[in-house]
Amino acid sequence: MAVKYFDGDTAGAVVDSEMTRRVDEFDWAGTPLGSRSQWPSELESMVRMCLGSRFPMLIVWGPELVKIYNDGYRQLLGPTKHPSALGSPAKAVWEEIWDAVGPKFDFVQRTGRATWSEHERLVIDRRGFPEECFFTYSYSPLRGPGGDVDGVLDVTVETTMEVVASRRMACVAELGRVMADTDHVVEGCEAAVRTLSRWPGDIVAADILLKVGDQIVRAASNRSGQIPGVGDAVRSVLDGGPPIAIGGHGEGFPVQHYITHIGTDSNAVEGALVLTLSPLRPFDTAYRQFVEVVASTIGSDLDRTRRRNDTLGEQRHISETLQAAMLRPASDLPTVAARYVPASDDMFVGGDWYDVVDLPSERRGIVVGDCVGHGLVAATAMSQLRSAARALLLDGREPAEVISGLDIFAESVPEAMCTTVVCAIFDRNEESMTYCRAGHLPPVIAGRDGVRWLDAVGGTPLGIDPNQDRKSSTIALDQDDLIVMFTDGLVERRGEVIDEGLERLAAMLLEVTELDVQGVADGILARMVQTTPADDVVLVVKRLQPTPQREATG
Repeated sequence: MAVKYFDGDTAGAVVDSEMTRRVDEFDWAGTPLGSRSQWPSELESMVRMCLGSRFPMLIVWGPELVKIYNDGYRQLLGPTKHPSALGSPAKAVWEEIWDAVGPKFDFVQRTGRATWSEHERLVIDRRGFPEECFFTYSYSPLRGPGGDVDGVLDVTVETTMEVVASRRMACVAELGRVMADTDHVVEGCEAAVRTLSRWPGDIVAADILLKVGDQIVRAASNRSGQIPGVGDAVRSVLDGGPPIAIGGHGEGFPVQHYITHIGTDSNAVEGALVLTLSPLRPFDTAYRQFVEVVASTIGSDLDRTRRRNDTLGEQRHISETLQAAMLRPASDLPTVAARYVPASDDMFVGGDWYDVVDLPSERRGIVVGDCVGHGLVAATAMSQLRSAARALLLDGREPAEVISGLDIFAESVPEAMCTTVVCAIFDRNEESMTYCRAGHLPPVIAGRDGVRWLDAVGGTPLGIDPNQDRKSSTIALDQDDLIVMFTDGLVERRGEVIDEGLERLAAMLLEVTELDVQGVADGILARMVQTTPADDVVLVVKRLQPTPQREATG
């Protein structure tokens, strides 16, 4: 019996979807359910509801738990199980996880009560390899003509990306926190691989190899032996080649090992990171970004440790300027200039920081923050917040989501409480800026129409109210617009209110807008910052893209 299903939103409109057509055309007479003409009205009604929903739904019916599902659920099955799953017993389709889900089907059939599972980890084969997945789902009883439980309704949401992204962000945050406390390069290497050992869901094992003269030395490892045959790949990466993936089977499949460069300065530390990756996760763009953030975190922390030991000596560990390693002038970017000026010349550590993160699709993220206090405690919190913000941006989060993520992070790092942050994403294609603030001074734009302050969205500093609803604001930009983001040290002076400093900055910007971004940054510092500023100063100057004239002068 051919049955047409109707969309409840538009009376009489037939739902035209793959699964509607497949269910209509399927030979049900060859299954334990029998021909469609024999189906009870209760089953027909549930099938109509299932196929008309965009939410992933599965119906199993009869003693064999024969599967009928909609288009949303089809996506969960993947190419190895769909379309053969239609009309098949649930146990045959989900054989690899039947020990986990079978008892739940049985419970619903026996008791007539529903189940609930949240973010449950299931390893399924839906794309040609065992894949770690997470689902939130509920099994509910479906009653037949006699009132007995003749079937089960499965309503499912896959939460794999949410769980995995959260796990990876926590890994990067812990890595930055642990490495910030190390005093020597080798100690930092050992701390890094020890930390990565606690995240086997994404990194099974790790080696850090460092260049010492003409030699390549394994400085730290959390594996029992060495990986055979990776020497040439390591040398290729150290010679300036791109990262290398080993043991993969193509796009969308896992890879065994990933080798990438670490160290941002050949005068400090240079080496390679060799990672054994999870055989249960596809090596996709998100996975690649995660391991590159791990490599960047390790490399920058090792660079900083080496420079500290060379320049300051062991006695001056507490006086290390983390910003000197992490907040170098962004002088090589034609559209961004960044500066850090310490409060005094005794290298006393502060908590001001910034980051510039290149994102896909001609987008760039910029974060500026100010931790409370000074000293190594403030600098450590700054380092961890910067790593967490970078991970969130690389994960594709929008500014409000980045700030919300840092709110949660600040709950577990007391030193990060009350930090002020402003996060912005610049979209060159859309010629726009999307931003969100947490208690931070507003950015300022200088353009053809004068100066305006970006104070449309704000909120309390981090950790004050982790449940507050952070919001982003998007504004259109002209190519000539000049955007300035800064910490309060730029505009504060002893004996005056901060509004006076803001007015001074606005007036001064009109004098330098015709310069390239590097000239603007230097001009602002020359006019705004006293010889010995009362507080650290972070300044970031951004233009959407330079005009040909400014490129020539820059």
